[in-house]
Amino acid sequence: MLKLRPEDIQVMKDHAERDFPNECCGVIIGDHDDPSNNEVRPCANIQQELKEKDPERYSRDADTGYYLDPKDLMKAMKDASKRGLDIAGFYHSHPNHDAYWSEEDQRAAMWGGADEPSYPDACHVVISIRNGVAKEAAGFKWSNEEKMYKRYDIKL
Repeated sequence: MLKLRPEDIQVMKDHAERDFPNECCGVIIGDHDDPSNNEVRPCANIQQELKEKDPERYSRDADTGYYLDPKDLMKAMKDASKRGLDIAGFYHSHPNHDAYWSEEDQRAAMWGGADEPSYPDACHVVISIRNGVAKEAAGFKWSNEEKMYKRYDIKL
């Protein structure tokens, strides 16, 4: 489980509230055991751009879906590597919905229909935001034994 500091959670909350009514998304670089190294990186949600270019492939709008800009992810990966850190987690918001692990979240984590996640050690944080205010957050961590994501609560 990823350990988060209050300031890490605040960055995610602020991002979710700022991007409302659209979903926000971002990357957490750090060390799974030492939260003092965490850096929460808000990223661009390019879902709406993708939908406008190819609505058959990208059917969701940005208020019900996200697609983390690959340029932002690559930069985070390079920066983490330079500092001896990992991609410790990802986060996104669910505007006007609960903080739950959706089928779409599962599909995105299991890139290309794989049996295991693209980032099996990364935790995923989902923030529920209602009427522009962050209300709830939950973390989801891959269980190798159960072959599924397991929920844990995060205090806002």
